[in-house]
Amino acid sequence: MPACSLIRRCLLLLAILALRTAPAAAQWRVEAWFGDAWNARAPITFTQDGQPDIKLTPNWSTRPWRPTWYYSGRVAKWSDDRGWAFHYMHHKIYLDNPPAETTAFRITNGINMLLVEKLWRTKGWELALGAGPTLIVPFSTIRGKTYGRTEGIFGSRYDLGAASLEAGVARRLKLLPYTYGSLTAAVTATTISAKIADGRAKTMNYALHLQYGLSLQSKP
Repeated sequence: MPACSLIRRCLLLLAILALRTAPAAAQWRVEAWFGDAWNARAPITFTQDGQPDIKLTPNWSTRPWRPTWYYSGRVAKWSDDRGWAFHYMHHKIYLDNPPAETTAFRITNGINMLLVEKLWRTKGWELALGAGPTLIVPFSTIRGKTYGRTEGIFGSRYDLGAASLEAGVARRLKLLPYTYGSLTAAVTATTISAKIADGRAKTMNYALHLQYGLSLQSKP
């Protein structure tokens, strides 16, 4: 099954589960993390008008502190051991082994995942399964032509050129009343179709994310 079709089906499943959630006494949380990510070497294809395609197996890096930060944040509503959340993840990728025709390619402001998550808690571990659209901000110089203009949604830098699936596991440690430290590991799969000058770059991004931060909750 194509990855984009799988992502659409998972989005539909999450929507159905959300409609079936029963009301209960709620605990709200606000969480924020920093971290890093490691990216698998999925093939990428650069297509430009009037030119042969450029295909390669890339080496990606995240560079979490430069020039923009890698970070993540979530608002969650828990009812007993179940919950729902909106999770924003700001991922980044740099192409570290560009071919001769490619001076630069990166998505650094970034791969902005807008995830709806279903949450579970068991034996002190918190599990998440999410899916959603992903806004990307690509920059590239290929065959001497640069793309980095504001031609995205409503004239912004952001282009709806991706969609993501995510699965995560978290552990929390109480620091103060209503305040916890949080350590999270997650995997994501993201379809990417990024604009370049006179064409597009298409790939899948598979990433392992390790995140650390704070979790604030409304009830003990």
